[in-house]
Amino acid sequence: MAKRDFYDILGVSRSASAEELRKAHRKLVRQYHPDVNKNNPHSEEKFKEVQEAYDVLSDETKRRNYDQFGHDGVGAGGARGPGVDPFEAFRRAQGARSRGGGQWQPEPGVHVQDFDAGDGGQFADIFEQFFGQRAGGQRPGGRRGQPRPTPPRGQDIEYPVTLTFAQAARGMTLPLQINRDGKLETIDIKVPAGVKEGSRVRIKGRGQQAGGEPGDLFIVTKVLPHPYFRRDGLDVYLDLPISIYDALLGTKIEVPTLDGNVTLTISPGTSGGSKLRIKGRGAQRGGEKGDQFVITRVIVPKILDEEDQTAIRKLQEKYPLNARADVHW
Repeated sequence: MAKRDFYDILGVSRSASAEELRKAHRKLVRQYHPDVNKNNPHSEEKFKEVQEAYDVLSDETKRRNYDQFGHDGVGAGGARGPGVDPFEAFRRAQGARSRGGGQWQPEPGVHVQDFDAGDGGQFADIFEQFFGQRAGGQRPGGRRGQPRPTPPRGQDIEYPVTLTFAQAARGMTLPLQINRDGKLETIDIKVPAGVKEGSRVRIKGRGQQAGGEPGDLFIVTKVLPHPYFRRDGLDVYLDLPISIYDALLGTKIEVPTLDGNVTLTISPGTSGGSKLRIKGRGAQRGGEKGDQFVITRVIVPKILDEEDQTAIRKLQEKYPLNARADVHW
């Protein structure tokens, strides 16, 4: 199978800068690291492919040869001049040595630059392939191009917290005591406004350390029910009982909100189930804020004597009303 283009593997253009290469490599290493993708059988193969592509493109000499000759330009672990097979060049050099009686004499057409390219070049790479070490001693970290092992990422921590209705709607700073790497640590966590039941708030880098990149801390919220408020998104709802007299004649009533009491005007002739809006008194999230809606519930007398019933019938005759005029059943 033909090898994929290194630029395509990293998802960058052929003119990508060193910084763009570094960012793309870091993102893909996190995505395909075998420790993170244990259930994906192809993650290790993808991880190695990304490492190989970055090893070539992050090296100026290797990248220049790759841009000019493609995958052939970076064969045998190093840069290569046009038309020169490094293994063949090595054999020719060995033959020239034997013909010179132990003293090295280059063959016609074979030059010193065929064996040296920058930081040790092809000759050093070939020496390493045949003898397991680089000329002049073992190269620290193994063969050039071999990816260094990435320290394992620390585990995430999930911490459940219980909030009141108002704390969830308005946000708060919460002191937590968590166990990180066997040690108790107290930290202040800012719970943002607008969280709801089951929200997951991520605090980056506050998980287990494990010697490598730390994991994250996830706060999972449980919101206690309120005795008279309820939420729908960022809007808050309140049921307001009013008497039949309040509904008929109108009145002013103090009602609670998350930010204290406000005076609400009940207009004459208000029906049960009317939805009265108090702007900006709902929950909030970032710069967005919901409203509070007050739903009226009309309460009528349960016991009427004969005189009361007579008075109401006269009122009914004077002001006839079809309460179901707008329904279609």
